Amino acid sequence: MTELTFPELAEQIQKHFAEQTYAEGLSLASKHLTAFPEEYTTINYWRICLAARLDQPDLCNTILESTLASGIWLSDFLLRQSPSLEKMQGNTEFERLAGISAQMREVDGAEVPLLVARPQDACNPGEAGCPAVIFLHGNMDSAQKNLEAWAHLPAEGWLVAVPQSSNALWAGAYMWTDHETARQELTENYQRITNQYSLDEQRLVWGGFSMGGEIALALALSGDLPASGFFLLGPGGRMMDQIEDWQPLIAQAAGRGLRGAILMGEADETIPRENIRRLAELLNQGGIPTQLQTFPGLGHAYPPDFEQAAAEALAFILS
Repeated sequence: MTELTFPELAEQIQKHFAEQTYAEGLSLASKHLTAFPEEYTTINYWRICLAARLDQPDLCNTILESTLASGIWLSDFLLRQSPSLEKMQGNTEFERLAGISAQMREVDGAEVPLLVARPQDACNPGEAGCPAVIFLHGNMDSAQKNLEAWAHLPAEGWLVAVPQSSNALWAGAYMWTDHETARQELTENYQRITNQYSLDEQRLVWGGFSMGGEIALALALSGDLPASGFFLLGPGGRMMDQIEDWQPLIAQAAGRGLRGAILMGEADETIPRENIRRLAELLNQGGIPTQLQTFPGLGHAYPPDFEQAAAEALAFILS
């Protein structure tokens, strides 16, 4: 049992990196490796980098090998571009392990998944379009985990689609890195969806969690793809940190009938909560009715009664 929360551990590890106290950081990360099983890969990645910073290539390779042996690959981007691993490039054993990791990634599938759940025998091409939610996962997350949260909607007549970013850090951890790449990928995904299913574009909601929320809002406001509204959970990202950057997109979206809902945990320390409140104000002032729901005690996560919260938000968006 640990007294540290994972965000607190992450903060301490980053401090050790910044202060170059790598041995202390490695000891701390190793001590807590089993305390947060869901963060096993993140902690092992820290340990790999810290061992490399300590000029201990054998230990670095041992940790990497144990990570691969557990069935988890690390992306070529991490292994090749991380400043901490610069000295490992060309190391014979490291290169062998990096090759194994790449093979594991390939076996996992190069195809970027697009997961869809829909009402039985509905939404077929040529039939009446279904209302739809297209939801974007957050960073360090996956499409599958987020689709599970929306499992109730198809029974209520909705189609739910969850695209996954092509940028992987490791198995199960995918990231939206920039708006333009995301826009291109999501345009392709939208075409795939509309080629296979019939959607009601008057009831088409773009949503997202964390960075996925920022991407979803930007896409809905831009008008690049059809949207009747947006549904955001704890939105975060570069634009959320620079809140006035939303003004041109809000002005661009005025008069299109968009409506939105934002859900935010009052105990979420990973997002700029005051900026989210300010964003809701800017959207409402710009003629885009936006409902902000806050949840006391909730961190960076889905609300405990998400089905009810989602029903209220979607009702507001479509009202």
